[in-house]
Amino acid sequence: MPDRSITALLERLGRIGSAGFTGSRSIALTSAPTHDSRHVAPGGIFVAIRGFRTDGAAYAAEAVERGAALLVAERDLHAVVPTILVSDTRRALAEIAAWWEGDPAEELLTIGVTGTDGKTTTSTLLATALTSVGLPSGLLTTAITRVGGVQAVVDGSHTTPEAPELQHLLRRIASSGDQAAVIEATSHGLELARVGGMSFAAGLVTNVTVDHLDLHGTVEAYRAAKLRLVDQIRWSAASRAAGLEPLLVLPTGDVTEPLFAAAAAAAGVRVAHFGLLPDGRAVINGEPYALELQLPGRYNLVNAAAALTLVAAWGLPLEVARAAVEAEPGPPGRSQRIVDGQPFSIIVDFAHNGHAMRNAVEMARSLCAPGGRLLVVAGAAGERDPRRRPEIGAALAAADRIWITEDHPRSESSDAIAAAILAGISAVLGVANAAGRTQIIHERRAAIHSALHEARPGDVVLLAGKGHEQTIERNGQVEAWDEVGVVREALAALGYPR
Repeated sequence: MPDRSITALLERLGRIGSAGFTGSRSIALTSAPTHDSRHVAPGGIFVAIRGFRTDGAAYAAEAVERGAALLVAERDLHAVVPTILVSDTRRALAEIAAWWEGDPAEELLTIGVTGTDGKTTTSTLLATALTSVGLPSGLLTTAITRVGGVQAVVDGSHTTPEAPELQHLLRRIASSGDQAAVIEATSHGLELARVGGMSFAAGLVTNVTVDHLDLHGTVEAYRAAKLRLVDQIRWSAASRAAGLEPLLVLPTGDVTEPLFAAAAAAAGVRVAHFGLLPDGRAVINGEPYALELQLPGRYNLVNAAAALTLVAAWGLPLEVARAAVEAEPGPPGRSQRIVDGQPFSIIVDFAHNGHAMRNAVEMARSLCAPGGRLLVVAGAAGERDPRRRPEIGAALAAADRIWITEDHPRSESSDAIAAAILAGISAVLGVANAAGRTQIIHERRAAIHSALHEARPGDVVLLAGKGHEQTIERNGQVEAWDEVGVVREALAALGYPR
């Protein structure tokens, strides 16, 4: 049992420069840390994070009423319980969460996967590859988790969970007997220290384009958030025991590759590269290989190359891992094919920015039969970087028929979101041509039914943006959603039973 005394916690927070302490050190800490006052349990630790809309310090009194034994804040809250003062409560929450769970990342070969696109698929392929070579691997992504070989769909928002949940999941993975853990490290998770307080035995970068500028503000800040991963790649207890040196896997030719390579060199981290040749062969740790994947599309060959490069660079059995990766169907909602007896193809994909949409459209077009058409249903999220919308539209312009629909409109006008996407289509095709091949149907279920009703033999229908997500948010309400379920509902209505 780890030492969970206030004295031990103060020593741990010395890593990030705790500024002071008031109160008694003899108070017992018996419940897990949290940043949400509603989740405080008696004997717990409440960390008052300054959020985007509210300051957690405003809820300190409620946390104390619920039984918090200790507060952690950036200023004196004049509370009746002991308080630790820190300069950065987000970093403190990460350290406290890892400390509370006994630093499970030290017991695992913990690997962080970041990038703009392909993180979930690459993470899934990597966990499968490592498991196949004798390193059973847990998996934490925005779509699925694997703990002790049991896979579950994530029910929640599509970003890295806050540190207490993340560290609790890592503890479950370590306790299940898994020897490694693959974590999808989003830019949110890196910038907001959700993956802080821990070491990564290795890191992997899929690619870095531009996204999430609603959070980061500038391209430079977005890239800087991704670069934080390199700072956490270091020897851990597990990697020392296995003799596997700190490693960073990078894409050849990516515009940010020199930035990451320089950071890795400064940190003493070895670099390995992956890529894709013009002839479609994957470059795995510098060597060409012809892969035969279950997943369609050139970009999934790149994802597989990334995962297998880590295996090869660590000197693990590559051919065993290659066979496992080639057989992996991938996570739900990522290039997911739906086959219910219909004479046309259906792909469900999470593509939700311009770069990912271009890749998804290209992949779907490659699956069309001779003379077949590409039909796409897609939208864009509200309360997210509005620059995504015309970029998505420009990517959609390569389709033969387009249905603009809702994604997560949230508090924004669906008409305004759709107009921005249509403007992107029009910029490529011209106003008249764009209008001729585009329909706006805000209700996503109706848009999907319409597209499938129009599909003919040999066509491909791409449903983009929602993927695995199980909700649609609009006007403060959260509606349950199942993209695959709606597809099967529409196919049954058309006479195609499973």
